[in-house]
Amino acid sequence: MSQAHLPFIEKMHANADVMATMGGTRDAAASRLYLAQNEAHWMDHGYGMYVLEDREMGRLAGRAGLKYTVSDEQGAIELAYAFEPECWGRGYAMEISGALITLGFKLLPVDVLCGVAIQSNTASRRVLEKSGMRYVSKAAGNGDTVKVRYEIRRADWRVLQDPAHDDTRPARQGLADDNTRQPRR
Repeated sequence: MSQAHLPFIEKMHANADVMATMGGTRDAAASRLYLAQNEAHWMDHGYGMYVLEDREMGRLAGRAGLKYTVSDEQGAIELAYAFEPECWGRGYAMEISGALITLGFKLLPVDVLCGVAIQSNTASRRVLEKSGMRYVSKAAGNGDTVKVRYEIRRADWRVLQDPAHDDTRPARQGLADDNTRQPRR
């Protein structure tokens, strides 16, 4: 993710459907701040958010990555993703979740990765579950903004890598991270 992606990020952040489960729309200033924070995350941690494109059409499809977060004074590596509405229901979230979990456990010295979703967002919760994550607890919020936390442990991920569990691994659907044209992010 780089400054070149700012128009795409602003477009995503202005879309009420995309942002309905992420705290609501954001203005241009908030989008610039989001991008700057993500660039700083890459510099500080060596990993972060990617901008994704659809392999079939070559258009930007969404953003996804791993990010260091702190909640309840504990640090965690969180899997995060968001897609343009025309990309919903195409298996992209499942594909990128599996890829990010694999990336996280292959490259980072962590024993747990997490995912957070709004409790009412059944599609995202299903993706996290199908990716091998297990519901852990309510994370924050109240009413329509209650967030739930999922986790996958390295040992459980290793079991899922066994060819006998092939039906649980996501199929390659057609996403490419746009950052293949750029160094590191």
